[in-house]
Amino acid sequence: MNTELFNTLENKIEQMLEEMELLRMEVTELREEKAQLDQEKAQLLAERQNWDQKLQGLLSRFDAVEG
Repeated sequence: MNTELFNTLENKIEQMLEEMELLRMEVTELREEKAQLDQEKAQLLAERQNWDQKLQGLLSRFDAVEG
């Protein structure tokens, strides 16, 4: 009986260790994905800033023509 309980406990521990390893791998993948998304966000913000500057330049030119 004790051997059976020990084997059951051993199996549960092995399953838990496997699950932990899978979760570690998932965390690693999610961190990599987040880093990529952060990089894309920074690029998009830079592009938006560029477009905002261009738009402000055009609006200034319109103001100059009207004035």
